[in-house]
Amino acid sequence: MVTDNRVTAAEFTATKHELPEAGRWHELHEGRVVLMQAPDDPHGTTVLNLSRALAKWFHSRVDENVGYACHEIGVKVSTDPDTVYCPAISFFDAGPPFGESDKTIADQVPRLVIDVASTNDRRQEMRRRSLGYIKLGVETIWIPDPYKKEIQVIRKKAHTLALGDWQTLEGSTTLPHFRIKVADVFAQPSWWTESAGRT
Repeated sequence: MVTDNRVTAAEFTATKHELPEAGRWHELHEGRVVLMQAPDDPHGTTVLNLSRALAKWFHSRVDENVGYACHEIGVKVSTDPDTVYCPAISFFDAGPPFGESDKTIADQVPRLVIDVASTNDRRQEMRRRSLGYIKLGVETIWIPDPYKKEIQVIRKKAHTLALGDWQTLEGSTTLPHFRIKVADVFAQPSWWTESAGRT
């Protein structure tokens, strides 16, 4: 806990970059600024692999203006007291292209949120976080777990899916024709394996 004083989302936005590490890994939970545990290598690998897959999907549909992704942008899920989560990746398909990219907290509701269940604090709070996203109006939530090698897929008014590493993650109506093997989401990049072998 960084401070015991409740602040609003606007105050959090105004002062976030003054926090340690320029505010990275800080969130706002019911008006209180919280420093989350810094993610580890499996978290980074997961985000890298999904980012690459999303970039390939965007490139394949470049003429369709399908939207864009933001990394670690704040998503305000409740008000008075304010709660702002910062998932690894948020996908937007409303408003002007890249309209949310330079913001600390998004004005638009993301259509897809990818929140990685890596550190203990994220894993323990994931149900609360997911409910917050759903209540806000997020259509789809992906929760990759680098340790279980599993991805939970949560959609409004649908059963939660738990996909194992032998299965395939599909974008459904949120990201039409997007597909990636779950195992590939958690796989170390070949360059990482090669460089480790040379040390």
